[in-house]
Amino acid sequence: MAGRTMDITLLDRNYRVNCPVGQESALQQAADTLDQRLRDTKERTKLTNVEQIAVMTALNLCHEWIQDQNDQAARTAKLEEKIQLLQATIEQAMSEQRSNRGSR
Repeated sequence: MAGRTMDITLLDRNYRVNCPVGQESALQQAADTLDQRLRDTKERTKLTNVEQIAVMTALNLCHEWIQDQNDQAARTAKLEEKIQLLQATIEQAMSEQRSNRGSR
């Protein structure tokens, strides 16, 4: 996979990272979002150790991701229930239609 090297800044520290061609904008957006999250964690917790800030931010992001997955699974289950109900309703209507045709 072809890629290029990009410079990003997180908590005023520069990092050079590899990036697939065409994904530069997405990487920059991710870096900007992560930088803001790191800064928010630093401000909220008053931590000064960069490693601790990074770990706390990573834990918060993972927690949010797991919550989002659980929410998505619940939404999917509700949609599947609605689809099954719709299928049953359609099948019942079709069956009634066939029955009505047969009695004519």
